[in-house]
Amino acid sequence: MTPLNKKDHLHGKVAVFIDAANIIHCYKDTMWKIDLKKLKKYFESKCVLKGIYYYSAYFEESTTQKSFFEMLSRKGFILRMKKIKKILNNDGTITLKGNCDTDIVVDAVASMKEYDTAVIMSGDSDFVSLVNLLRGNGKKVVIISTRWHVAKDLIDAADHYCDINKFRNKWELKEP
Repeated sequence: MTPLNKKDHLHGKVAVFIDAANIIHCYKDTMWKIDLKKLKKYFESKCVLKGIYYYSAYFEESTTQKSFFEMLSRKGFILRMKKIKKILNNDGTITLKGNCDTDIVVDAVASMKEYDTAVIMSGDSDFVSLVNLLRGNGKKVVIISTRWHVAKDLIDAADHYCDINKFRNKWELKEP
């Protein structure tokens, strides 16, 4: 679980895929939030960054989220947004649904010729097949998540796993 370094982990051109839902769960465990501008600058300083993708579900009526996404777009993030659906269950409760995993897979595969290393910021075991496909096509794959929100089989499939806490001093959002 060593931090990322250019020689061993960030080989060639790099694409970063951020699963916001998974990272939000990390916030609850780590008790700190990522400053995404710092995260992007970190990768720009360590490698040839070919793209930094941010995947998130959103509430259509949220002006706070809209402002946040506009800021990310201005900073050069490639946004993939999905409106949160409200599903009425048989018992009268409402389930909120807004999974972006498929979008991550589509982008990672569609842009595969543009990068040598994929950094996937998620711990979701649904990405094991993607990791296997990427590695089978000669790509390096790095997983960044927390030990509480990463599947063992995802760690085993990747070239490298790094706990997000290793980056706290570099990426932490300092609230005023």
